[in-house]
Amino acid sequence: MLCQVENASPLAFASSDPDCPSSGTLRVNGFVRTVRKQKRVAFAAVSDGSSLESLQVVLSPEQAEGLSTGIAVTITGRWKLSPAGKEQTHELHAEEVQVLGQHDVSTYPLQKKYHTPEFLRGLPHLRSRLPFNSLLLRLRSQLVSQLTEYFSKRDFVQTHPPVITSSDCEGAGEVFVVSTDNPLLKHQQQDGSSINHKIFFHSQKYLTVSSQLHLEALAQSVGKVWTLSPAFRAEKSDTPRHLSEFYMLEAEVAFVEKLDEIMDLIEDMLRALALGLKASRVGQELLHARASSSWGKDIENSSVTQEALITRWNGFIHGPWPRITYIDAIKRLEAAVAQDKITFKFAPSFHSGLQAEHERFLAETVGQGGPIFITDYPRAQKPFYMAPSTDETGSTDAEPTVACFDLLVPEICELAGGSMREHRLSQLLESMDDHGLIRRGQFTETQNTANTIPPISNDPSTLTTSGSLECYESLPPNFSLSANMLAGAFAGIAEHSVMYPIDLLKTRMQVVNPSPTAVYTGISNAMITISRVEGFRTLWRGLSSVVLGAGPAHAVYFASYEAVKHAMGGNEGGKHEHHPLAAAVSGASATIASDALMNPFDVIKQRMQLHGSIYKSIGHCAKTVFRTEGFTAFYVSYPTTLCMTVPFTALQFMAYESISKTMNPTGRYDPYTHCAAGGLAGGFAAGLTTPLDVIKTLLQTRGTATDLELRNVSGLWQAAAIIKRRDGYRGFFRGLKPRIITTMPSTAICWSAYEMAKAFFIARNESR
Repeated sequence: MLCQVENASPLAFASSDPDCPSSGTLRVNGFVRTVRKQKRVAFAAVSDGSSLESLQVVLSPEQAEGLSTGIAVTITGRWKLSPAGKEQTHELHAEEVQVLGQHDVSTYPLQKKYHTPEFLRGLPHLRSRLPFNSLLLRLRSQLVSQLTEYFSKRDFVQTHPPVITSSDCEGAGEVFVVSTDNPLLKHQQQDGSSINHKIFFHSQKYLTVSSQLHLEALAQSVGKVWTLSPAFRAEKSDTPRHLSEFYMLEAEVAFVEKLDEIMDLIEDMLRALALGLKASRVGQELLHARASSSWGKDIENSSVTQEALITRWNGFIHGPWPRITYIDAIKRLEAAVAQDKITFKFAPSFHSGLQAEHERFLAETVGQGGPIFITDYPRAQKPFYMAPSTDETGSTDAEPTVACFDLLVPEICELAGGSMREHRLSQLLESMDDHGLIRRGQFTETQNTANTIPPISNDPSTLTTSGSLECYESLPPNFSLSANMLAGAFAGIAEHSVMYPIDLLKTRMQVVNPSPTAVYTGISNAMITISRVEGFRTLWRGLSSVVLGAGPAHAVYFASYEAVKHAMGGNEGGKHEHHPLAAAVSGASATIASDALMNPFDVIKQRMQLHGSIYKSIGHCAKTVFRTEGFTAFYVSYPTTLCMTVPFTALQFMAYESISKTMNPTGRYDPYTHCAAGGLAGGFAAGLTTPLDVIKTLLQTRGTATDLELRNVSGLWQAAAIIKRRDGYRGFFRGLKPRIITTMPSTAICWSAYEMAKAFFIARNESR
């Protein structure tokens, strides 16, 4: 409790501090914890958070009127010795009581009883008033002060790295994304379209999970740096070992050659903290709280007794701080199991890593209930940037190890960790290659080092030769839906327009039982015959239907593709990761959505492509088909279309992703790769799905057939049976060559156009 004596203001604990007078006038400010009213006297427990214990105030019944739990007061009175047998040595006899502000006792939620942590989380403005919570605040303040003094004396520079960052330092993907876009605030315009809030940043940003990347750069400037900064982890866990937000102490030291130097620093720092805490008033109060049964429920881990806490502090102060290698730790664990000293849920193994139960056992046995360093972990368990072990005892012939350590303490297990960084370029690049971050030979030692070494991360998508944190194949978060659909529409129109004449030839050659004047011996014969007999412009008949339908259909197509691919994790892992299943499912989903829009336009197109077509325009064709055959005529081939396009698109997208990853491992925009990969993928998928395309053509052109059986065909299996009966299995491959010839350049053009438009919009967004 803060006391004010006469006109001086020494900071002291009025209930026990010798600096406070044994008698005299005293004025205190604080909050009433409890009030006990009797006929002739009243007692109030008052606290301002500066002490775990409250100050007892003796009042008259009149002075106690209006006092209740939680009310703020200023009390002036005489400081007197307490009667014999009382817990407190002194008490304050009130002469003047001033109530500060209004207070409704009926609604004040904190009472003199135990409150669960869940209940207190709903009272963030009041929970720190509880004595033990205020003690934790003072404990934290003292530790931060001690840390600041410790590092300052050793010439460390305190830094404040940014909380918002563009890199997932840990590489685990468990990060909080920063955005101003709130889906709950989106609303509809009068025309039904949604208003999207513009994302604040031009590229994806996160709440930091570690300041390591920034500190490594800063250490190169001033030698030694440290920070105590907030960190955020989006891990779904309700255990006390996993917090969404916490403060993490991090330090980086340049020009260090031995791992022991870093372990010495941590050992010395924690010893200094324990010494300062043990000698402090806060430390004594913490021990008192552990010893007192009255505080048991307020302490989350009340199993740690006063004796156990003193043992821990002494362990930090006096040691022995043993240091053993990972190999030695595994041998000790295996020996303990073999001797039936302990049974583990997870068997200790050199390759599987240390579990929490293993770490607890090592801290209690090898560490003798105190801290213990485990060094030289297997290289396969650690990030690429760690330097190899220099001590021969650290590695084995079968498994190399790295110069790193974890500091284990009882119950908590891992308290701190650190490592030596690999500074040699060739070895660093080799390690990055082994971890799948780059391809061997992608960089040479003559390149600029700063550009070839990315922020330290386990996420392959963070590496490009220019140091960019974005992978081209993964759309940036501010790549809007409208831009995506525009790119898709551009790609669809370009694809169908350029190769339309070959598509017309394919349709003509796939027709079952054509008229004698529409029988062609090959592609060149078909083109020459049609141009001579019907005119060159016939090759483009029905193009307007494709342009009209392909734009919106392909807009939906590529928008669906990107959305489903992202939802299935197809963009995770960056350019070095291959996700064939995600590519296949996203392609299939895209074609289901787009074909529903495109199928009527495709029916009109093929009707106008036929020899002797009577239709003068797409409007004329649409009206005639609707009037004579009904609306279902536009969708009679839709099931067959899906049966063809779903496997076609799945095969094409799988092939495209695989080929483009192989041809362009950097993932940057490369028109040659997109063109070649698109063409090869399209030809491959077209060849395998030609039989389904023949069936689809029969169903979509049945209305123009003079053959009664063909005119009345109503389904996929019936159409397939007719083709098999009339032409055998060869009938399913009519038009194979023009289909492949059409599809290869079509898909090459489509992907090239789409990727070009996508690159254009990305570059436009980045330049803003």
